[in-house]
Amino acid sequence: MGFLDFLAAPVETRSATAIDPAEATTNAELGGAEPALAAKALTPRDALAVSAVYACVRLLSDTIATTPVGLFKRTTTGTREPLDRPSWLTKPNPDTRWIEFVATVMTSLLLEGNAYILVTRAGAEILALDVIPVSAVTPKYLKRGKGRRELIYELSLTGEDGAQEVVGALSREDVLHIKGMPLTGSLTGVSPLDAARRTIGLSLAAQEFGAEFFENGATPGAVISVPGTMTPAGLRAARQTWRAIHGGAGNRHGLAILTEDAKFQKVTISPDEAQFLETRAFQIPDIARLYGVPPHLIADASGSTSWGSGLSEQNTAFVQFAVRAWAERLEEGLTALLGDDAVSAGEFVRFNLDALARGALAERLESYRTGIQNGIYARDEVRALEDLPPDPSGLGGFLMVPTNLAILTPDGPMALTASSDPSGDTDDTTPDGGDETEAV
Repeated sequence: MGFLDFLAAPVETRSATAIDPAEATTNAELGGAEPALAAKALTPRDALAVSAVYACVRLLSDTIATTPVGLFKRTTTGTREPLDRPSWLTKPNPDTRWIEFVATVMTSLLLEGNAYILVTRAGAEILALDVIPVSAVTPKYLKRGKGRRELIYELSLTGEDGAQEVVGALSREDVLHIKGMPLTGSLTGVSPLDAARRTIGLSLAAQEFGAEFFENGATPGAVISVPGTMTPAGLRAARQTWRAIHGGAGNRHGLAILTEDAKFQKVTISPDEAQFLETRAFQIPDIARLYGVPPHLIADASGSTSWGSGLSEQNTAFVQFAVRAWAERLEEGLTALLGDDAVSAGEFVRFNLDALARGALAERLESYRTGIQNGIYARDEVRALEDLPPDPSGLGGFLMVPTNLAILTPDGPMALTASSDPSGDTDDTTPDGGDETEAV
């Protein structure tokens, strides 16, 4: 009987589908491995298994869902006047609060590129808004004759046999469709999972490989080769003998004695296997780039500056170039729900992104100081932005300007005093006969 021929033992395959080694065209097929995850269709749940995808989706959806939102009306002077919010901007339906609703819409957009919202009305009044799963909706045009067409949203459910069964259709008045990035001629937005299937699939494949490598021992520590062929009984006996001699914490470094021309060979990890952690690390900024998220916001500061000002600039860019675009998509869709008459009257829904762009306390105070001194803000307006009560003196509602400013006229500078009049008329006395006072 030969000695310790482990290689001749049957090897467990990773796939139930066996491939003839003679017909194998890749290393994966030769080893009986399943197709790479990067080549498979991804579902939202698959994608969320990648921590970088989960972090980006959570960050964007939570940021927009917790941003203050209000209803406003554009006045004839160009300013905006706040209005009372309709009930559906506070509680979209009896079972869902506003933050949960917006987060669900954003998750659908970020993973599948589309969000379909069922609008339930009683006349002109909106009673409820419900998010419909993207997999259940198919937008399409119906021909109505004379070159006319009508956009409908076909609803389908998965039957017991796994096939999709059409169960009805909704008109465009019943569905608010918000798209992500659109393509010309397409009725739907681009799904990030389809567009970045290889990128996200590579992360999943590396993640699965790492779990298998560390948990199941994807690579044996060593092999012992012997000439000739061993019987199954000989293999079992050899394994038991080796484990009995060298197994256990106290015997791991014991002297190994091989007979019958057996040769011991240490198995080293290939460079590809040793560097798969680097591959996983590279996927984090790659996925962050997909969603427009600075990597440091998803706990990857390896490529970012450690200076506060640099991170602050990246945070501002995140709000300007990532959050703002998604917020305006939602604003446009929600404004359309107000009705044509309200929109024509200048009413609109607006997310207050200024709350996200606020910097540190010192930066805000400097900005407020400039605004107050130049007559842009009243002190009470600034106090309201900082959630403080109005100035108890009652003077906080007045605008202020520096008293040393003057109006430059063709005849020379004119001071801003009670006696000065741009028309050229002056009045040297005040109503009570007192001295002149400067206007503030």
